[in-house]
Amino acid sequence: MSFEQSSSKKGFVLPNFIVRTCCLLFIALFVSTSVFGGNVLPEVDTSLFEERIENDRKIPISISIVDEQGRPVSKAFLTAKQLSHEFYFGNAPEYLLYAYAQSSYNRGRRFGTRPLPEEDLAEYMRLYLELFNFATLPSFYWADYESTQGRLRLVDASKKIAEWLKENGVPVKGHTLVWGNPPSVGVPGWVERMGKLEQWSEVRDLLFKRVAREVEEFKDLVQYWDVVNEPIVQNWFDSLGTDYIAQSYRIVKETDPDAITVLNEYGVLVNTGTRRAFISRARQLINEGVQIDAIGAEAHIFTAQDLLGQLGSLESIYLAIDELAQLGKPVHISEFQIPLPAVIDAFKVSISEAEEIQAEIAKIFYKVFFSHPAVEVITYWNFYRAWQSGSGFLRDDLSIKPLFYELKNLIHGEWKTDMKIDVGSSGEVAFKGFAGNYEITVATDGFSKTFSLDVGGKKENNFVLVIGKEQEVR
Repeated sequence: MSFEQSSSKKGFVLPNFIVRTCCLLFIALFVSTSVFGGNVLPEVDTSLFEERIENDRKIPISISIVDEQGRPVSKAFLTAKQLSHEFYFGNAPEYLLYAYAQSSYNRGRRFGTRPLPEEDLAEYMRLYLELFNFATLPSFYWADYESTQGRLRLVDASKKIAEWLKENGVPVKGHTLVWGNPPSVGVPGWVERMGKLEQWSEVRDLLFKRVAREVEEFKDLVQYWDVVNEPIVQNWFDSLGTDYIAQSYRIVKETDPDAITVLNEYGVLVNTGTRRAFISRARQLINEGVQIDAIGAEAHIFTAQDLLGQLGSLESIYLAIDELAQLGKPVHISEFQIPLPAVIDAFKVSISEAEEIQAEIAKIFYKVFFSHPAVEVITYWNFYRAWQSGSGFLRDDLSIKPLFYELKNLIHGEWKTDMKIDVGSSGEVAFKGFAGNYEITVATDGFSKTFSLDVGGKKENNFVLVIGKEQEVR
């Protein structure tokens, strides 16, 4: 994420200015005359993406029900209830950094003058866990983490947050270890000054020591790392030499062999030039044996122009993910957001209307992202008093916005399998469902048995349930 890039740099890029302008004018005219849910909003057809979700995201599940002698159990009734997702729906619980390190967190100004009361903080945490099963911990920007050389101001707060997430079974990604965004945004001022003095050898040594230090300190709490962030659009570290990316990944894997490493970039879904440059560099690294486990694609929306352009280009975004997937790695939609000012400006509506439209637009984009089989994570940036105004799920008074409810209905309603099936004489049932943990209850002859099944997206999901004195899954 690039905090100090201009919005013009982040806009949607089409082949030329004339086509781009005509497209946006057409969309603006279209949305000004369309009505959706009582609000002005383009009538976006998501049926193609919904069809892809049905075909590419749902997976076949086969269950045979037998007795202890292996004979089929007939005239049974099976209930399949999905309890959790294998897919990761994430967020960045940034507010907790301010709550736990108020005087040390440089980005905490938008959170107010004092942390929330304990009961409100508990509500924040409850709501987070109600919606998300993944977290990006954005405390590892070097400029924040070690703004003064040798003084690590966010260690305790980061550990406290990561421990809370671990206790609740939520995997954590550390963001980020190497991000060449000066002045003093990704790179600390004291390091940037060394660069200006051409002391690149010293910078290189400090960076690699810092990477090893953070991974070692958090290897029991952080499972994923954005190792190098935005190497194409923020290339300050290129002065270290062409191998700094490979070396960074090598150090992470040597320090924590189990860490899942991500190469993250901005603009790759909407900017053809950035995407091509990123894919070229990523492919070269992978071919050289650099252990990059996943590709991170930022999907920020900043302005009304971004919003209208991307709503008119959903299939192009899907095809951009296709291109990234050709690298042979899972794709993470690593940072996505919809600021309220962009919605208000695009559709000329009130704040309350904009909140409703924001929620509907989020559903549209989530369907696009979730429909691609290479995507394994979608992370919305972020939860409360978000970086971009109004992007979050909670208002300043902690009241819940439509965005929360709409995505909850999608993630934990429409995209969770819940079925009741009559079992025939063969004792077998087959259906399609989303990957995750299931509670399967089989009722027959006046009694019932409950089983726990893990349905995986990358394996055969053929199960045998033994109904007898001791229930068993094979």
